Amino acid sequence: MSALRDPYAEGAPDRRYANADLLPAGTGEFRWRWWDFAAVWVCVSWTLAALMLSGMPGADRFTWPQTLLICCLAQLLVLLPSFLVEHAGDRYGVPFAVFARSAFGIRGAALPALLRFASACVWFGFQADLGVQGIVLLTGDPGPSDAFGFLGPAPLVFLGLQLWIVTKGPRGLRRFADLAAPVLIAGLAVAFLWVSTHPRGPMLPEPARPVGWGADFWLEAAPALAAATALFAAVGLTVPDLVHLGARGRRTEDGRPGSRLGVGLLLPVLMTGMSLYTMALMSGSGYAEEGYAGSLTLHALAGMPGGTVVAAAMLIVATLCGNLGLNLVSAAYDLSSTTPSRLGFRGAAVVAALAGSAVAWWARSSSDYQVLVWADLAEGFFGTVSGILVAEYWIVRGTRLRPADLYRRGGPFWYAGGWNWRAVVSFLVGGVLAVGGSSGENSGLGANGPALPFLSALDDFGWLAGLVAAGGLYTALTRWARRAGPAGD
Repeated sequence: MSALRDPYAEGAPDRRYANADLLPAGTGEFRWRWWDFAAVWVCVSWTLAALMLSGMPGADRFTWPQTLLICCLAQLLVLLPSFLVEHAGDRYGVPFAVFARSAFGIRGAALPALLRFASACVWFGFQADLGVQGIVLLTGDPGPSDAFGFLGPAPLVFLGLQLWIVTKGPRGLRRFADLAAPVLIAGLAVAFLWVSTHPRGPMLPEPARPVGWGADFWLEAAPALAAATALFAAVGLTVPDLVHLGARGRRTEDGRPGSRLGVGLLLPVLMTGMSLYTMALMSGSGYAEEGYAGSLTLHALAGMPGGTVVAAAMLIVATLCGNLGLNLVSAAYDLSSTTPSRLGFRGAAVVAALAGSAVAWWARSSSDYQVLVWADLAEGFFGTVSGILVAEYWIVRGTRLRPADLYRRGGPFWYAGGWNWRAVVSFLVGGVLAVGGSSGENSGLGANGPALPFLSALDDFGWLAGLVAAGGLYTALTRWARRAGPAGD
């Protein structure tokens, strides 16, 4: 089978818009199984749960069932549209950046692709910084303390580990994840046993002044839900790329990839369990009460012989697995899709790793780097992209696509010069509604308040506002254009 042929499409794709990694080809390299996904989800869930719960506004006023409910609601808000987008990757085996061409156009898809690439690099840098902390724990040498600390031994070692894994492609990542997950699970079990036998606080205690379950709860929960949704938003748009790897190896009787949506559902299940575990570990170890701001695992294992080594190993493997599995996979496909004839998956992944490492260097040399600020800003734009793609795939096209058309100039997805103006307009309108009312304190848009004060009421739910507005506007504009004439249909 030719490397540049879609096995179930008519004709060969244009080489300017396709390469072997972007095509829905069923090869052994992409044959991920459910336990491979579960291994990545375990690492992602642990890192994300600790980050989310440590930074959740008003967490000390909620009971643990309320906190768990907030986490579940945030997942539902973000992952439901993500699974709707993910269906295209399952059914047709195409990466997210290629699927986005159906709505934005073959050239216009570079807009959401580069946005997601930039977000992945920021998250990659943050995660890489956590991994460097793990190496420092092992060696005890933080390296240079000035702005060029990025060139110290620990950051370079961690960057080398990431490049070594990613240059082996999706197969190398899959094998590493299968090794990393058992190490992390063993470490989590050790940490829980140590804390439960050497507690510094009650496991899952009730706060002194709990928020009730009435209207007060929802008013208090709004900022916490917004913060949790912001963190999940970045994950939501990266899940489709990872899950489509499993679909590409399975074929139904008509030659199309079989559905693997079930592996995506493992993420919220594991995330819920990991959130409950993290809450227990935080309270049992006295993490919040003692005002500790460093590694939760290191704090929990304080006093245990070899605890530092266990904490460092957990931090390194979880960061490597989660960082490569979500951030680097999506960033590599996004960048490759913008220049398919020049960059394949491996080359784009190396560029993304270097760019993400540059972000990590900036994070260490700048006091302005705040991952929660970035997450709050990016979530609105991700909502708009999700809304447009869900509307295009489920409402406009009824889940029917011809994958070969996603790779050819002059086809139905070429629109006007490769751009679909309806998607661009919907993206801009939805983006303004999503982030225009965000306050400078939370979004980094300015210290003097929101850019558009009349939109401040949408601040806490910008992601949802962007999704609904962009999806609704795109549907209306597309139906209007179809009534006006067949052009761009």
